[in-house]
Amino acid sequence: MTEEFWSGHRTGKHSWVLHRRGKACSTTKEMVDGQDGEASVEMNLLKQSNNGGETGMKSKHKDRTSPQNCLSRRGEKSKKLIAALIVIVLITVVIVISVLACCANNVDEDENFDRTTFNLQQKFNGSFQMQTPFSNETQGLNDVQRKLTELYESSHALGRFFSNAETFRLGSESAVVQYKLEFIFPEEELRNSILSREMVYNVFRQFLYDQNEEESGIMFIVPTSLEMHTMH
Repeated sequence: MTEEFWSGHRTGKHSWVLHRRGKACSTTKEMVDGQDGEASVEMNLLKQSNNGGETGMKSKHKDRTSPQNCLSRRGEKSKKLIAALIVIVLITVVIVISVLACCANNVDEDENFDRTTFNLQQKFNGSFQMQTPFSNETQGLNDVQRKLTELYESSHALGRFFSNAETFRLGSESAVVQYKLEFIFPEEELRNSILSREMVYNVFRQFLYDQNEEESGIMFIVPTSLEMHTMH
């Protein structure tokens, strides 16, 4: 009885001890788990704080580098703008040089002539009628003669060959004026081309039809009255 009870008591005690040990283990495990949980929480907080610090560092770094990026972009834009301006200037210079070269190469040979070599003559005479007779004959004839001289000297085709113009009056009361034109030239072939009667006549007639009656006043010449002949 005693052994069984002891045995049972031992068993019960052992069981209690085991139970107590299990409870202690359980309690110890819970404490360890609690410590692990706290450590985990602390680690998470530390990581978060570290991450926050890194994020803050990154944002600060971004804030520090952002002006640098802006300056870099502005620098690139400035370089592109300067390059574009240089290209435009070069194109302009090339165009100007090309134009000057063309002008130099396209010099009108007709403007380069030596009148001392013009030893041939072509003369024309004729008449025209003034719309109003001259009140002062001398002055009127001089004005008409100056008008004829300016007309043929300014002609691109005939200007370099024109030599002289003279005017005469048929009578004191007549409005008809006679004239004589003289041209000099170097080559005989010009006599029947540029210095033909048709060319000289058409220049004069065109001038008469371009007159403005109000502006010309007493110097207005009747266009249909023009006559011209070649002098031999």
